Amino acid sequence: MLMRFGIVVTIFLLVLAAGCGDPDPVSAQRYAEPDRLFAILDDNVAASEDLEKVVGIDHSRLGADAGSFMPPAQVLIFSDPALDAKLIARNQLSAIDLPLRILAYESEPGGDARVIYNSFNYMRSRYALGDSPELQARYTSSMAMALQGIAAEQVAAFPGDDMQPDGIITLTSPFDFENTVEKLIVAIDAQDDTVWFGKIDFQARAQAQGIEVAPTKLLLFGGPAPGAKAMANAPTLGLDAFCQKLLVWQDENGAVHASFNDLLAIAERQDASKSVPLRVINRRLNSTFSTALEAE
Repeated sequence: MLMRFGIVVTIFLLVLAAGCGDPDPVSAQRYAEPDRLFAILDDNVAASEDLEKVVGIDHSRLGADAGSFMPPAQVLIFSDPALDAKLIARNQLSAIDLPLRILAYESEPGGDARVIYNSFNYMRSRYALGDSPELQARYTSSMAMALQGIAAEQVAAFPGDDMQPDGIITLTSPFDFENTVEKLIVAIDAQDDTVWFGKIDFQARAQAQGIEVAPTKLLLFGGPAPGAKAMANAPTLGLDAFCQKLLVWQDENGAVHASFNDLLAIAERQDASKSVPLRVINRRLNSTFSTALEAE
């Protein structure tokens, strides 16, 4: 019986390792055009008085450094602080999709480069924002600023704009806000492949805009090797599913929650492959966060 179990585990690990990443390193030629598009985005954000860069994540090169190969894909995470604060004041959970993001990527192996982002309709449907002409205008303007100089034919779109709120997993913490944040950070650090990309205190950032919101903090992190395997045949997952976004927030009644994306729901919305590596990461995140928040 034990031998049979060992064989099953071995086969599973072999399946997980084989065919889950591009088997060959990506040539410099394939990086050239996605890199050029990313540089335009980066320069536009740097030149804007209203936008600020948070972090750029080169999924492909980080994966290659960790031994997992995937097509070129770089996500630029940037903020419009005034917009962020207004959206979070409307719905705290919207911080899962903030700051703003645009992905520069290779559309198919050896193919053309594209950029892709989420429209305001995605935000409106996912967070029940209702009729919000001011927010929509500001969101659209911020994205347009970042996209200046990129040809219209190089701007891709997802099959649909809608995203339902059931793609968000929320756990309620038995601890106070700061202890919850600390326990989750410790649990994430315990993973031996973790890379941190940032910790964003949206409450403090909103206060700087003169807007009061409850404690709201976003943790940005990831595992380059497993992430690259999951994105090998679906690089657009680098916009929403990777890096990982874990939101810790306190509601109006004082209860503390941890919310994060269901990666399979993200893949379904993008019409992307729900690969074995993606399923493994999704289960791993659920287990890590749930265990960290178990009552003592």
